[in-house]
Amino acid sequence: MRLVGNNMKSVSTHSEVLSATQIKEGLDQLKAQLSKIHHDVNNPVTVISGNTELIRELAKALGVEGELDGPLTDMQAALDILSERVDKLMVVRKMVTILSDKL
Repeated sequence: MRLVGNNMKSVSTHSEVLSATQIKEGLDQLKAQLSKIHHDVNNPVTVISGNTELIRELAKALGVEGELDGPLTDMQAALDILSERVDKLMVVRKMVTILSDKL
């Protein structure tokens, strides 16, 4: 696969040999995309998490926390899993950086 602009393009010929510079450029583009995805997903996750806590506090103030505790706990658990997965993108990005630095 080769990055062309913002798109992935399949390279079907085996005769093409990429230089270290071309590979490094591709890895740099991959790192940039991983960072963008992390940012684009992490921001809404943070907003939803904050709003979940706000709803929990409002429910407590209104005396209806018992009715909303289950759904809010489920929402927070799902957000925690999503946040963990998004953070793993940065682990992959670090791996790409290490690989790129070896070229």
